[in-house]
Amino acid sequence: MKSALIDLKTALQVLSKDGVVGLPTETVYGLAARIDRPLGIQSIFSTKERPFFDPLIVHVASFNQARSLTTEWSKAAALLAEKFWPGPLTLVLPKASTVNPLITSGLESVGLRMPKHPLALQLIALADCPLAAPSANKFGRTSPTSAAHVISEFQGLVPVIEGGPCDVGIESTVLRLQEKKGVTILNLLRPGAVTLTDLSMVLDQAGISYRIEEAVEKSVAPGQMKHHYMPDIPLIWVETKLGKSEITARTNRRLKELPDVVEGVKIKKPSGALSKSAELVLSEDPAIAARELYALLREKAASGADHLIYRHDPKKTGPEWLGLLDRLRKAAHFILD
Repeated sequence: MKSALIDLKTALQVLSKDGVVGLPTETVYGLAARIDRPLGIQSIFSTKERPFFDPLIVHVASFNQARSLTTEWSKAAALLAEKFWPGPLTLVLPKASTVNPLITSGLESVGLRMPKHPLALQLIALADCPLAAPSANKFGRTSPTSAAHVISEFQGLVPVIEGGPCDVGIESTVLRLQEKKGVTILNLLRPGAVTLTDLSMVLDQAGISYRIEEAVEKSVAPGQMKHHYMPDIPLIWVETKLGKSEITARTNRRLKELPDVVEGVKIKKPSGALSKSAELVLSEDPAIAARELYALLREKAASGADHLIYRHDPKKTGPEWLGLLDRLRKAAHFILD
């Protein structure tokens, strides 16, 4: 396992040869390639088995890098970047013509983020080139929050920088900004640690005229599929007070009705009937729960159980829970209510 761990110098060499590396960030570990290496970008998609319709987020180490990748660095974008970068916020902006369409899945917008992890920032700065980096896992599966997760996911075939456990633990908030007739239109494409309340407060204080709208398009940002972040065994979201045996019985019936693939995500289904469950219990603190989520999903999936049960507490609500619950809903095979 140790042979897959690399230092920054080796990572730079891999990236310069069109390779990919596991990159620690404060959200999750990313699978990174230089944005000026088309073969490296293609390798991200092939390594992850990721469909080309799912765009990548570009990670930068400076505001100048970010500005060079968009045609519209608005006052709202500048304010939000100054407040939340480096940090878990991705801004989706009109892309510059120099951005490879492979990165944006042919869209006219690009997602930009400045990660907070010092090793990620060092690598991008040393490479003198932004890095495209989705989560370092097979498409649709549970995201990695440690170097060991990346090594396990790809059987040691992807070199990874050891950066310790991720502080945030779920993917960044993704916010699209569009300027229309002097008004900034905000689309929350993916919830995360930075909430709409946080974003609105900054814009309000600056006197920015804005409007929050729901995005119609599904493929503008990553993680938009109905199923995503799924563990290796079925996860069932439960909203009733059913006992374990009844949950298992209902699960066995429902699994037979599920398709094998949903929006490009392979749905893992057991060959026989389920019989042994494990409970997924999360912290009452949303920040701690988010930090622990993916590691717990991986741990429970490897515990010998053949399905997981998450009993949802309706008290866990509000902006601070939105990102975590979004990941859990998409990781679940279905909801029992």
